[in-house]
Amino acid sequence: MRLTVDGPFDFDLTAGHLTRYRGRDGADILHEGTYYRALSHPDARPVRRMDGSVLVAAARPAPAPPGERAGEAGAGRQRGEERSALDLWIPGDGTPEEEALAARHMGWLLGLDADMSGFHALLDADPVLGSAVGPLRGLRPARAPSVFEALVQAVVGQQISAAVARTIREALVNTLGTPAEADSLTMHAFPEPAAVLDAGTDGLRALKLSTRKAEYLQEMAQRTLDGELAPERFAGLDDEAAVAALSQVRGVGRWTAAWVLLGALGRPDLLPAGDLALQRTVGALYGGGERLSEGALESFAERWRPYRGYATVYLFAHLRQLRAARQEGAR
Repeated sequence: MRLTVDGPFDFDLTAGHLTRYRGRDGADILHEGTYYRALSHPDARPVRRMDGSVLVAAARPAPAPPGERAGEAGAGRQRGEERSALDLWIPGDGTPEEEALAARHMGWLLGLDADMSGFHALLDADPVLGSAVGPLRGLRPARAPSVFEALVQAVVGQQISAAVARTIREALVNTLGTPAEADSLTMHAFPEPAAVLDAGTDGLRALKLSTRKAEYLQEMAQRTLDGELAPERFAGLDDEAAVAALSQVRGVGRWTAAWVLLGALGRPDLLPAGDLALQRTVGALYGGGERLSEGALESFAERWRPYRGYATVYLFAHLRQLRAARQEGAR
């Protein structure tokens, strides 16, 4: 299938962000220019094929037309009217129904439906932010397929280093996720709630989770199975009401709720103002190097409304690239 993407779209940046610019992160794989994903439903169950196996989808940029570079606007199109094309397929072939399902899921994961025009105008109006993250123009706000997955990702990362969090995420996916094969690659779907419950607290602790985090994940799994974390439960809520609803779950505060609503529900204005890395980054860019307090960041980021979440995505993409480059250089 060939999908047309309206507006600037950079596949490498977007798929790289999903994999934290390391080629593989959890259930997300970027291998030799192709993004692979063992798909999951919004209720966090793996998407199954007719034979019971997990549906894997793959995507890569379509070849550019003759005389036009990939991602570049074609003849007669003006700035802001760029279009890109994405080739999407099911390794090993799929039915038309499976292809349509894969297109819908991958479109969501890669943020193909996101209207970035207002945010790009914001970058043009804010020279500091534009200078820092302007080269990332074309990055889409990549997303998680379910509230459950976004919650697990966020809780795993609470109060530990990015490297340790990455190791735990990999262990969770590889141990509890349903395995799948595609193009000679072995991958896993993100663990479904039932698998997390079956693992028990001891099984999760064996994956280096603390007892408290293991208990949090167990409760989140049960709430997902009970339908309490279905995306439609949040559809009619404004951002503040949605944050309040998510904060009723043990282990979820405003920081985690903001990340989940941004990453799983695609809300563009959620700001995780309690994030220390974000406070340091904004302070370094605008405040002479001094880290902003949570309240100061909340006030400062008002200039980015209604795209505070998109600004956060871009700033973290910038940080991930810098971190990956440092670690690559240290090898």
